[in-house]
Amino acid sequence: MRAWSFAEGRWQEGDLAGADAHWFNIDRPDAAALASLKARYRLHELAVEDCLSPNPHAPKIDVFDDHVFVVVVAPGRPPALTEEFDAFLGERFVITYADRTLTEVEAVAAMASTPQRSLRPGPDGILYEVLDRMVDGFLPVVNAMGDELDVLEDAVLGAAARETHSRAILEIRARAGRLRRLLGPQLSVLQRLSRGEVAYVSDPNRIYFRDIYDHVVRIDLALESVREDTEVALSTYLSTLNNRMNEVMKVLSVVAALALPATVIAGIFGTNFDNVPGLHSNWGFGVMLAGMATIAACMGAWFKHRGWW
Repeated sequence: MRAWSFAEGRWQEGDLAGADAHWFNIDRPDAAALASLKARYRLHELAVEDCLSPNPHAPKIDVFDDHVFVVVVAPGRPPALTEEFDAFLGERFVITYADRTLTEVEAVAAMASTPQRSLRPGPDGILYEVLDRMVDGFLPVVNAMGDELDVLEDAVLGAAARETHSRAILEIRARAGRLRRLLGPQLSVLQRLSRGEVAYVSDPNRIYFRDIYDHVVRIDLALESVREDTEVALSTYLSTLNNRMNEVMKVLSVVAALALPATVIAGIFGTNFDNVPGLHSNWGFGVMLAGMATIAACMGAWFKHRGWW
């Protein structure tokens, strides 16, 4: 667990006595550290239990007597799509918790440890700085989905469609849907933080939380656009398959049409009648083959002239 204290007008690393505010960050499962902070700040036991639970939680905000408990999602390390991030916010403290080290929290920690770098004032300012970076971290994820989909669409249009293309398109659609379902509740959390429902968010910082809310709205719209694009890509894939099938059926139909006269002629001369013209001629077989070839060639030329082949 790392600690910072706001004293003498700036954040300083360490748990300093008499500081105006404190920030504690836990970046791995640590029941002992949470128990210590629970006793110090009277954290609600249900919120502490949620932090230590191995089961993921949807974004939410719980309001207690002297603090609020916030759960949001942050960009995850592949193959994980998201990571859970928990925070306790009180009048003079903020506690951030995650099961692993998050780059967004580390970036804010580096700023807090550098006197020349400025952060939003107050514990709610620390929470804003972290959430702002987490939300912005989803933009490259969504853009990567769009780029991956563009590559698949080019592959479907530029070459023979394969089954792997449809699977990849459906995987992108599923990822966008999962992320959108998680960011939906997060919109509600940020809206509550930005419109004055939480007493521990100061008036000057509310507009900054509203800015994060706007970013999530744009990400949500981008995810919806990705899902719509996957529908178009899948339709393109199916159309490509249908076009290939039509081409195959066209070739087979032409081949069957060219072979039909030969089949008719062979059927006539293969009948069990003795009095068939040319049956006993030395040139009969050759004439029959030549007639088959001539008729097939004429039909092929006619099909080519009509643009059927």
